[in-house]
Amino acid sequence: MSTKQSDSFTQNRFFWTIFGLWPGKIPNKYYKYFSFTYLMIIFVAYEALLTLNLFYTPLRIDSLIREIIFFFTEIATGTKACMVIFKREKISVLFDMLDCEEFKGSDATGREIVRKYHQYYKSYLKTFTILCNFTYFAQVLFPVFGYWIFGNNLELPICKYYFLSDETRNQYFTLIYIYESYGMYNHMMYNVNNDSLIAGYMALAIGQVKVLQHDLENLKVDKSDDGSEKMRDLKQQQKLRKILHHYGLLIEYVNQFQNVIGGAMFVQFGIGSAIICASMLTLLLPATVESYMFTVAYFMALNLEVFTPAWLGTQLTYESHDLMTAAYSGEWLPRSERYKRSLKLFVERAKQPIIITGLELFPLSLPTYISIMKTAYSCFALIRIFHNRQE
Repeated sequence: MSTKQSDSFTQNRFFWTIFGLWPGKIPNKYYKYFSFTYLMIIFVAYEALLTLNLFYTPLRIDSLIREIIFFFTEIATGTKACMVIFKREKISVLFDMLDCEEFKGSDATGREIVRKYHQYYKSYLKTFTILCNFTYFAQVLFPVFGYWIFGNNLELPICKYYFLSDETRNQYFTLIYIYESYGMYNHMMYNVNNDSLIAGYMALAIGQVKVLQHDLENLKVDKSDDGSEKMRDLKQQQKLRKILHHYGLLIEYVNQFQNVIGGAMFVQFGIGSAIICASMLTLLLPATVESYMFTVAYFMALNLEVFTPAWLGTQLTYESHDLMTAAYSGEWLPRSERYKRSLKLFVERAKQPIIITGLELFPLSLPTYISIMKTAYSCFALIRIFHNRQE
């Protein structure tokens, strides 16, 4: 693989830098001023106005649902943005670990596995970015085109700012629309690049587990080697030592990114049911074609934000558990007792598979995702019955 694995995250770092989250390894003092000012206007003030608006929202389901979706989404967005801001040094360490020699693959097959998972991540990043940008256009630009071409009514894209009077809102409508639209694009790109960062860390970790499986299954002495049995045993011990070192680095890497993403995943999964339930409820409300397009795309994006780490977490657990089987597939029967003891110690450690959690309270797994979806649907059905009775 000619490029470094950390190059997979070039887009993430590029947009973090533009939107005030990533000053790089050596922060420039002027960038610090820019970052602080930018985040205060686009992030802190934006969140504060969104929260204030929620308190003034009329207590009607059709009004509350729209505001609640964006409010809870902003909580998750803010948590992941803070993850990048306050854990920048740990994220840089993870990038360096991905570029270490052990993670490149020991042979052509290993390097091909690394390249394949690198491409998987790039494809996911491209797909997720396109989906989120389409969602943004459906909510912000499509209504503007409808207003210019067909004379449709134009409403604020995020929240109504109910704390303002109708006269004030109408007087500054254009400025408010631009501010909300620009802030929404910033936060959307925060989500895209932070969620894809988490998915990338997990996907590349799965790639390293697959490399370890390949190395263990092919842990044997070359038959063309004419050395003594003792020399062949020594060479195989050296190969095993390299694999154990690689495995140790992988465990350290997993622990590092678990520490980075644990809090963000706790919030993301914790409020996932509320966000998905609210997005389903909006499909029951009368709306324009543009709003339905936005809601469907938004629902898909929200599901991906929860489903992707859950699926990758399950894959990582299963693949790491299969390392035991791979260890027994190598040529170990004719080896020395010392070699066998080392292999046994590795198998004992591999019995405990890699599990990524949200603050060690729940695993990022498909059963957790299913539980979130069940809870979301139960809340959706309950609110729908209550709403129908009110009508």
